[in-house]
Amino acid sequence: MSPPRRGKAAGLVLLLLAMLTMLPGPAWAASELRVLARTATLSPDLVTRFERETGIAVHLTEVADSDGMIRRLSGGASGFDIAFPADHHVAGLIDQGGLERIWADRLPGFWNIEDPWRSRSFDPRNEYTIPHQWGTISFAVDSSIHKGDIDSLSLLFSPPADLDHRVGVLDDSAMLRLALIQAGEPRCSTDPARLDRAVALLRPLLARARLIPVDQVVAALQDETLALAVTTSGDAMRARETRPTLAFAYPREGNLVWTDVIAVPRHPPNRANALKFVAFMLRPENAALDTNYNGFATMIRGAEAHLKPEVLAAPELVAPWPAKVGFLVACGPDIHRRHDELWQRIRQPE
Repeated sequence: MSPPRRGKAAGLVLLLLAMLTMLPGPAWAASELRVLARTATLSPDLVTRFERETGIAVHLTEVADSDGMIRRLSGGASGFDIAFPADHHVAGLIDQGGLERIWADRLPGFWNIEDPWRSRSFDPRNEYTIPHQWGTISFAVDSSIHKGDIDSLSLLFSPPADLDHRVGVLDDSAMLRLALIQAGEPRCSTDPARLDRAVALLRPLLARARLIPVDQVVAALQDETLALAVTTSGDAMRARETRPTLAFAYPREGNLVWTDVIAVPRHPPNRANALKFVAFMLRPENAALDTNYNGFATMIRGAEAHLKPEVLAAPELVAPWPAKVGFLVACGPDIHRRHDELWQRIRQPE
């Protein structure tokens, strides 16, 4: 009797396998999390901790910048469970139906979010996002080359002889907003006359500066032919690890502050796993892992207790007195779109 039983068992196994192959993709992906993040911003240690704690395998896709992320999220189901869009993109994503409601204030750890970062203008009821990180955009200067004051945008737009033709600028419309600040204009302006004044500052700079893609700034700052480069605070901190003479500027005229959020794209393959990740990121010890890795500040209360001493004291992360960082409302998506279009027209010297 045993041979027939073995044959029947084998038949049942084959039938089960055949049925499984006909199941839709998400059934196969039940133990997965598909994440979309900017290059070199998500800590490998954080990913490992999440995988070990939950048994969920993280599949990470990286894009060069926030605009690249939005392109991947546009047009319906993106195939991602988690994304880290910039704050100024959130309203547009919500209007287009591009994000899932996660009702963040119902998640464990929600009240770990520092008070100013809850109920923000683009998500007043905390329906779609939690805050992730923030940083500044300014410039780093090699202090062994330029030994004078660095805390002025004039150093960028009118560089002295020791810096001239050794300047790198971000290939990003943030340059237009820095130029608006230097011109004494509102950084979110779309007024043609004001934008013309900013462009008049940018054109001579672009004629003698090197354009640096956003995801290549850390590598570019290792090039000692550059003496000054526009950069984010976190990238400046990481570059200083191998080029200790770099100093990060806090211009008196003002700088730019950016923030990003954690969101769940619409129709995620693994919604339950996405919510586990969001709750995971609300814990201070986990939020600190990203800051230790990429040098950008977290908005989670208590994370400072888990930061490395060199990160906690980094001048790129903690503005030295009397420098100030202006936390202003982000320019809206329409303004960014207008600035992006203008930047694309002027980014190459005439």
